[in-house]
Amino acid sequence: MNLSELEQQRVRKRLDAWCRRRNAALNDGPRWCLSGEGGEFTIRECCGGERLLRLCFSSGSWRLFVPRADSGWLPYPARPEVASVDAVIDELEQAPLHIHW
Repeated sequence: MNLSELEQQRVRKRLDAWCRRRNAALNDGPRWCLSGEGGEFTIRECCGGERLLRLCFSSGSWRLFVPRADSGWLPYPARPEVASVDAVIDELEQAPLHIHW
């Protein structure tokens, strides 16, 4: 099952809004931005910096990945798969392993 154009726009809007909120809350530190299209997005430092999270839509759910040292991706250990983009945002806010912040 692929994402419809409308759902892709909704996902992009939600993740862009999360990046803006996160950036506004930071006095110092990296600024986050979103790249990607279709069913695959990457949140990373703006201007091509460090990668934070990769999201891939497949079979009706979002698979989450974190960067590996060798430029590859590793399934996010705490929750490698979630049902919605809202669950992705919740996971980013919680970051139980503190791997993001």
